Amino acid sequence: MFETIAPNIHVLVSRSFDSNIGLIDGGKQKALIDTGTGMYHSFLEGSLLKVGVTIESITDILLTHSHIDHIGGVANIIREASPKVHLHKAEADLINAGDMRLTLADTFGAEVPRMKIEGVLQEGSMISIGNIKIDVLHTPGHSSGSVCYHIKEKGIVFTGDTMFSGGSFGRVDFPTGNPREIVESLKRLSELDDFNTALPGHMAPVRVSATRSALSSYQMARNWFNVDI
Repeated sequence: MFETIAPNIHVLVSRSFDSNIGLIDGGKQKALIDTGTGMYHSFLEGSLLKVGVTIESITDILLTHSHIDHIGGVANIIREASPKVHLHKAEADLINAGDMRLTLADTFGAEVPRMKIEGVLQEGSMISIGNIKIDVLHTPGHSSGSVCYHIKEKGIVFTGDTMFSGGSFGRVDFPTGNPREIVESLKRLSELDDFNTALPGHMAPVRVSATRSALSSYQMARNWFNVDI
């Protein structure tokens, strides 16, 4: 079931391998933040209906990165709707060229169909979902194209697999993962203004003092990887 984090902003916290899924309801525009693996599409559909949203009404999908547990659900959604899919250029360009290796589908014995990424993002890109403005922060480390989505006016950041609750952070042992980059990205999050709530790609949301939680993740990663930044 989707939890309401702020007016028009909701999150479905996964209890499985799937990523968490965010929902931004901008009225005529509605966006999902990540889509899970797609294995639980009917559950997603039912959860959306409980907050008054249909799959057909989804206009945008904002991916934090292209690993299968975040991108796998896109295929089911585009069978029922015509959303614009957004992803950072470092991973979008590969997918648009038909190269799906960074989805890690082969690693998990699965398949992610080819798709078109229309919203090719870079650092500093801005996305509007209705009246809700979203700043794109390029936060590599977990993967080369990892991003966070910052809604400044609400103090909310969708942190993907860069930062988790409890001082934890994303793994860096998949292709294009980089220990130094994730430490740099966590440091950046810890220095953000207007960051009270973190909505990570897995685990529970950080509902208060997210900057402090980001600082804990940064310090933990810096010590774990012995990176002095």
